[in-house]
Amino acid sequence: MANALFLALALLAQDGQTSQGPNAPPTDEYGYVAWCYGALGGYANLYDRVMPEVTRIEKAFPGPDGVAASLKTYPEMRTQAQKDLKTFASAITAAEKASPRPISEYGGAQVKRGAAIWQGADSVDKARLAQMWMSWSPPGDCEKRAKALEMKSSILGKALNYNAGSATTQAPQAPPQTPTPVAEAAAPAPESVAPPKPEPAKAVAPAKPAAAPKPAPAPAQTAPAKTVKAETKPAPAPAAKKLPPIGGNEIIVDPVNPVPCAGSLVPAKRGGRDVLICKKD
Repeated sequence: MANALFLALALLAQDGQTSQGPNAPPTDEYGYVAWCYGALGGYANLYDRVMPEVTRIEKAFPGPDGVAASLKTYPEMRTQAQKDLKTFASAITAAEKASPRPISEYGGAQVKRGAAIWQGADSVDKARLAQMWMSWSPPGDCEKRAKALEMKSSILGKALNYNAGSATTQAPQAPPQTPTPVAEAAAPAPESVAPPKPEPAKAVAPAKPAAAPKPAPAPAQTAPAKTVKAETKPAPAPAAKKLPPIGGNEIIVDPVNPVPCAGSLVPAKRGGRDVLICKKD
């Protein structure tokens, strides 16, 4: 039973086909790429185990180009698998960083489901395992969906960072200054002044009363200069974001100036730039 399940899952996962069993890949992009990562990782992990039997089969049934040419392809396939795994991992990481909620637990479950297509490797015959391994390849759209996922996540991540920054980069207001108490401000600074010494009185002959001198004109009082405070005009409020132009039935969202989307954002290129197309769900 285990062998039949293993063979069915492995066969249905070849050439882009997917099974409808419990280990079938999910339909969402993030989960699908995580599933591809698990399935391809299980394939790469079997390399050292199956190569002795693969070599025996290639020698027993040489291809038109000879045994050496056939055996040369397997190390190249392993190298390509390692590159694809890095591509998948980069897309998965970008999606997890851009997601507003934690999704890594769900992604880890899909990686395990992908790796589970090789769960019968320990119980199946080594010749049969080698044959299945030689003919298996990941679904053809794994790489394409991984690159699309990473580009979309990168654009969404920039938009999220832009929104977060616009709410926190406002100039901080100066803290209010504590007013000085009026009594302290009005009190003059104390000065140490020595009291004048009284002079001895002198006998003075009475003099004729003289005409009273005319009082000197009072000096003109100069009005204190007023301190003119420069009025600081408030910074103009940022212009309200306008909905990007609509071309045909497309709503184009610029990641540098994002706007809400009542639907799903699909990455695309318009005018040589990376943009998002807002599509209704």
